[in-house]
Amino acid sequence: MLKISKKASVNLSMILSSLFFVGLIAGAVAMPTFVNSIIELVYNPATFPAMDRAICLALAYLILVVCLTANCVIFALLKTVKSDNVFTPKSVSLIRAISWCCFLVGLLFLAVGYYFQLGFLIAFAAMFLGLCIRVVKNVIEQATEIKCENDLTV
Repeated sequence: MLKISKKASVNLSMILSSLFFVGLIAGAVAMPTFVNSIIELVYNPATFPAMDRAICLALAYLILVVCLTANCVIFALLKTVKSDNVFTPKSVSLIRAISWCCFLVGLLFLAVGYYFQLGFLIAFAAMFLGLCIRVVKNVIEQATEIKCENDLTV
């Protein structure tokens, strides 16, 4: 299996995060067309109420905003890792914010599930991811406390 250095790995992650950011911005531009395409795929467009179309578009943009927020927090966390300050309260806060973003995306997809059943599956996946990140946050938080105690002892 290919193994790259820690520095290269962090830099690659930052590049991917930047590309994801660009993709999210492009998604914001294409969102109305995308939402209309999904509606036309599932429903008869003539019978789909305009208010429901607006709600679907609003939910899509809210999900996008939360994803943009999470991506910015991920980038900040990667900068923290790059500067070798992993076991700090700041890192714990950033990981906590990412987990809350996952839970929020999950809740928003629950609302999407009212219109598209696949939204329920995506909501479950997002909330499970939030739970996994929360566990990682708890581990990092415990390691941070141990590191702080060791720093005070020395």
